[in-house]
Amino acid sequence: MFTVHRRVEFRDTDAAGIVHFSAFFPMMESAEHEMLRSLGISVLPKSVDGEDPISWPRVAANCDYQAAAHFEDLLQIDVSVSKIGTSSVSYLFQFSRDGSHVAKGTLTAVCCRLADSGLLKTAIPDDVRKLFEKHL
Repeated sequence: MFTVHRRVEFRDTDAAGIVHFSAFFPMMESAEHEMLRSLGISVLPKSVDGEDPISWPRVAANCDYQAAAHFEDLLQIDVSVSKIGTSSVSYLFQFSRDGSHVAKGTLTAVCCRLADSGLLKTAIPDDVRKLFEKHL
């Protein structure tokens, strides 16, 4: 499991100072990016030796809300890999505040090559798969 902390900002909230449901999705993406960087995986890599770089477009996202979070709350976001397929990876995000559950979300991303012709789905490289397995 990988853990990040994020302070709720004013822009994340509605008129009542409660985190708007849509704000959880960019928080999940940011936590995913921090986890990828911690593994040495570039979020937007450059081409190496003429090989098209890999990208991870999302194909599914979900968030279940369990309690309200408010402006200036410090949220803990635990990220784990819930499933590794041939060409996809699914993440689980647990949001908590002071040990109390706030929300649970999931993202599924597909491994693609960034070719001149567009995105081409590809198998997850073995070295990347091994890195993901650290967070299963």
